[in-house]
Amino acid sequence: MTVSRSMTGQIYDGIKTIGLCAAAMLAAFVTATAVASTVKLDGVDVSRLIVQKLAGQGLEGAPVIKSDRQFPACETKPEIEPMFGSWNTVSVRCASGSGWRFMVRTNLTSRVVPVPIRDFKPGVTKIGLVKGLAIEQAMARAKTAAAVADEIEVVALARSVSRNDMIAAADLVMVAVSERNVLGAFFDPSDVIGRRAKIGVGVNQPLMAHHLYPDYLVEEGNEVVISSYAGGISVDMVGYALENGQIGEWIGVENASSGKMVRGKITGEKKVSVITKK
Repeated sequence: MTVSRSMTGQIYDGIKTIGLCAAAMLAAFVTATAVASTVKLDGVDVSRLIVQKLAGQGLEGAPVIKSDRQFPACETKPEIEPMFGSWNTVSVRCASGSGWRFMVRTNLTSRVVPVPIRDFKPGVTKIGLVKGLAIEQAMARAKTAAAVADEIEVVALARSVSRNDMIAAADLVMVAVSERNVLGAFFDPSDVIGRRAKIGVGVNQPLMAHHLYPDYLVEEGNEVVISSYAGGISVDMVGYALENGQIGEWIGVENASSGKMVRGKITGEKKVSVITKK
């Protein structure tokens, strides 16, 4: 009886030891898997994810990301979502951990327009059906190409601004709008950075010239350089601006030495050009 109990105890201790070892191995495996699932991403990885997502929507594009750009590690596959109601700009978001989010322009090169569903007549062969769909798809792609060419990217706001707010680089994004709606819009963010809002403008709204205070290159009372052209000869002289003006506008200026007042075209910062008759 004593021997039997001793053997039973040894067997129990052995099973307990095996169980502890298995638990330790399982914990180590789980830890290693968790560490391995945290993957660092570079520009090539994110571009590939965006291209795959676009393909799933029937789209093609060339994401604007440097191949050596490093993104924070993410424990899950980043989510790709459209922004501003289109796939021209996408949001790359990591939902795990503290999370992160970046905006990327996709540079769409094509768009597939959904083919309308039609009722085909009974008796139409499968070959005829395939041909009909192929023709409709080709027509859709042709219309799409024209639609893509009809859109232009302009500067818009990433946040709402109030009157007199100064526009910073971080406040701006690029959005695609119809070519018919670009009058007064800006195509280069550097044209609006540092300027102040004349009125309140909402988020994602394209910035227009009338939204901002005029960017005067010449202000009334400024000393200006007046360039006079006559017979192929240019003469520069000092003068004073009699009114405010932006580049390309004609304003009144006064010659500092003669006191004569003339009208000149603003050609640069504190520079006015006057064409003199022979």
